[in-house]
Amino acid sequence: MGRPAIVTELEPLFNPRSIAVIGATNDWNKWGFSTFNSTLNSFEGKVYPVNNRVTDILGHPAFKRVIDIPEPVDLAVFVVPATEVPSVMEDCVAKGVKSGVIISAGFAETGEEGRKLQDEVVRIARKGGIRFVGPNCMGFWSASSNLRAFMVPLAIQEGPLAFVTQGGNIGVAVTMSAYSRGVGFYRYVSCGCTADIPIEDYIEYFAEDPQVRVILTYIEGLEDGKRFTEKVRQVTRKKPVIALKPGRTEAAAKAIASHSGELAGLSEIYDKAFAKAGVVRVETPEELLDVAIGFLTQPLPRGRNVAIITPGGSYGVLCADACASDGLNVVRLPEDTIAALDKIFPPRWSRGNPVDPAGDRNFIAYLTAPGKLLKLDEIDSLIFMGFANFGNFDPLSWAPPPEVLQRLPRLPDPFAKLIEHASQISPVFRSGDESLIYQIVQPIASMFGTVIGIRDREQTDEFASLVSAAIASGKIDTSFLDNPAQLATSYGLSSEVDSSLIRSRMQMFNRGISAIVRALSLQWSERYGKPILHTTFTEDLPRMEDSFYPYPSGSRAARVLAKLVEYKEYLEREGLYRRE
Repeated sequence: MGRPAIVTELEPLFNPRSIAVIGATNDWNKWGFSTFNSTLNSFEGKVYPVNNRVTDILGHPAFKRVIDIPEPVDLAVFVVPATEVPSVMEDCVAKGVKSGVIISAGFAETGEEGRKLQDEVVRIARKGGIRFVGPNCMGFWSASSNLRAFMVPLAIQEGPLAFVTQGGNIGVAVTMSAYSRGVGFYRYVSCGCTADIPIEDYIEYFAEDPQVRVILTYIEGLEDGKRFTEKVRQVTRKKPVIALKPGRTEAAAKAIASHSGELAGLSEIYDKAFAKAGVVRVETPEELLDVAIGFLTQPLPRGRNVAIITPGGSYGVLCADACASDGLNVVRLPEDTIAALDKIFPPRWSRGNPVDPAGDRNFIAYLTAPGKLLKLDEIDSLIFMGFANFGNFDPLSWAPPPEVLQRLPRLPDPFAKLIEHASQISPVFRSGDESLIYQIVQPIASMFGTVIGIRDREQTDEFASLVSAAIASGKIDTSFLDNPAQLATSYGLSSEVDSSLIRSRMQMFNRGISAIVRALSLQWSERYGKPILHTTFTEDLPRMEDSFYPYPSGSRAARVLAKLVEYKEYLEREGLYRRE
């Protein structure tokens, strides 16, 4: 089968060679200024300002009409009053413009007269074969042409997501949150009233793009629910589609009508349509992005059985409650697994799921426990709580004051050993030879175990094996060893001990533990093919690194896991899921 027709039709929109911004202006207080400036500062092709009142805009010659531009124009961006849009669209047809973005408001969202005006614009555009975004939208982004045709200066970066939204402000909020989390978009469209291109056509276009892995959409209403279901069902067989659809209440339905001119429809009808089409429905903008990150970073769970590891009982209780509320099964651990954990945790540990070591300071045990759970057939996924933001703890709280430290017995310093021999160790770590790396890591792990009071050879050997494999596969960045002199200075290998030195050493320790947690998580996921969702203990939004993302709470991690299960069960019903 060939490419869908929509791919050819939307190519001039997402990959134009030249752009005209109609309504561009030197007045910084108007949308024509910010839209032209945004387009001009991103797009590497030709950008023409169109304004019938001035001759020069931001140092570029302005044209009175589109038809006055001497060269071909692929894309026209409209930032003029609604009443002027029909005549400008006529000019675009005459010029042979191939696509458009109508940022202007004042159409179907305003009532019957506005809808008539919108219908007239559609009639004219179709006469010339012009496909357009909007009206009443905030613009769009296309990574393939580095085009930010926005009416606001929106921070956005390239990435594997695509997003089409009927709500401009929701789009801004989600893209800004994604930017702060280190997640990017290959396509982003604020589609407004969808007068010409319906949401399902954007989704179909995104599905054909190999750069897009997950598709997001914010929907206020659909013109043709059956068409949406049929088209999107073909997409979800290949890529996940996540939808935020408000309108569960009468108040929301009224707000939708006044905002986008759409009929909200019964929420239950949308639930059924989404379920049939394999669309994952979410409830908030935060959840929209949470679930998208889940699809980007995790394999699909094989079932609903989840294990939880928590360094504190209270957060484990909350997480278990959230999992059960979202239809996940906090599975009972088999007796032999409990016996295995008995060997590494103190007698006071929870002896069940959630696994709570009850304040044990044995980090080695905590970092080897996940493997004992993930290898179980009864466990489909793991929520690993707390250690994702280990580096945020106050470094001074981990060590006694210098005057006390001076009187304590001198313990071996594993990091000092690592730094002292950095120039010899670095080439071995880069070699990728796991057995050679283990010969270096094992004595360092044993030393680390001694420092924290662990002398169990079996535990430290297991930990050393995990870390060695992570280093060999490149999951732990060891480039910090390439400058031994700088390391020795920052770590302070002298005999003098003061507060700043303690802080420096503990910060390096914390960062090292965080890097190991990330690396082990990726390693476990590859080995067992199961989702491992990490959490922090704060609502701060972390950044995604190396396919690793910690969620701000157990409840948010549980919600994401439930949505991954929902999509997997849809693929199963369609006969598309194969357990490896």
